[in-house]
Amino acid sequence: MSACMLRCLAAIARKGVKTDKGFKEIHITKVAKELTQLVSYEVTNTQVTNHLRKWKVRYQKIEKLRMLSGALWDDDQKMIVLEEQHYLGHTQDTPKDAEFLNTPLVNFEYMETCFADKLATGKFAMGSNEPLGKLIEVEGPENPIDLDSLHAHGEGFVEGQATHELRGPGIDATTPSPSSSNRKRKRGPILAEEGMIQVTNMSEALRDVAGAINNTCHTETHPDLCKTVMDLTQFEMEQRLAVLDYLTEHKGKGLNFMKMEAEVREASFKRIIAKNPDLV
Repeated sequence: MSACMLRCLAAIARKGVKTDKGFKEIHITKVAKELTQLVSYEVTNTQVTNHLRKWKVRYQKIEKLRMLSGALWDDDQKMIVLEEQHYLGHTQDTPKDAEFLNTPLVNFEYMETCFADKLATGKFAMGSNEPLGKLIEVEGPENPIDLDSLHAHGEGFVEGQATHELRGPGIDATTPSPSSSNRKRKRGPILAEEGMIQVTNMSEALRDVAGAINNTCHTETHPDLCKTVMDLTQFEMEQRLAVLDYLTEHKGKGLNFMKMEAEVREASFKRIIAKNPDLV
């Protein structure tokens, strides 16, 4: 049902229909009819809308995880790839993310068509002191404004089309022009650009620091590791102590060892001894 819904909506989006504010009711109704035919019972518009919201949140989560430090993207399998230690550390902190990492993402292409470029990322956000709208040209020595050539409603100021010297009744070349505020406004784009560069650099630095912390913060072993290894009484004490030291040193392998079923854990124990004869 999810694949059918996303496939239908993706087909609508590919036709060039504007969906930046979400899909219209007519599109939701069309999908509801498609799903009703698929499952042979009535599917309402509300159900489609709620289910679509769930997948949008899922896509937002995926896009966030793709920005993880050290994460790679496998475009062939549509998969976020993390190195083993990084993966184990991240999923230890946030187990719910495991379903999105190192595994192909179901229906990703449909989600991308439906939601990509329609999410607020803050990438082009402006600060609270920035003027809204596009930047306009202002009067200056290299770009004077002719008041007489402009329409009464000031359209030329907004569009930035004036290209003549500032002239008007009661104003001549010796009259100081009120351009001090304009000069301040002209500095706005430069300051805004510098500010955006600083913010971008700071964000990248913080992302690198977070990645480094994430990779080094998993220093503790599983609290039940010692007991679990010692309970394997079919092995000699020397072997158990050696394997315990090995799993304590290799934190990721220790965490995996604790997740195994009893039979698999016993086989893993034997494999560790076999591959590391110097342990005992």
